[in-house]
Amino acid sequence: MPRIFGHDLLAVIAAAVAIYIIGYLIYGLVFSAFWMEQYGYTADSFAGHEWKIFLGPVMPILTVLGLAALFETAGASGLKAHLRIGVIVWAGFSLSTLLYGFAYAITMTPGALALDAVHLLLGILAASAILVWRK
Repeated sequence: MPRIFGHDLLAVIAAAVAIYIIGYLIYGLVFSAFWMEQYGYTADSFAGHEWKIFLGPVMPILTVLGLAALFETAGASGLKAHLRIGVIVWAGFSLSTLLYGFAYAITMTPGALALDAVHLLLGILAASAILVWRK
């Protein structure tokens, strides 16, 4: 099986799919009404933006490629090391970037910040754990 940054291709694909599924569950099923309320969205808000659905897989793929490269560069092995680095990535990059939006954009509510932060944390931790598989 081909390897990407020292990780099995199947694990890389599975990790990206896991992030996508977590996002779908959070935003599409479980908290969709809360998410729309927090951002002030209505069904009409999405008119003209339907094409963006095709970008959905891009973010998980980029996240997993970045994690895999970082794990390989750091020489991380084992679940504990992957999860530790995953938390650092989440806090240092994902959460900090979200906080810029919260601090400087008037449209991000505390609820939206919390939902987005939890989504990214769960996705990064799931991908970090999956990338240990078949390494």
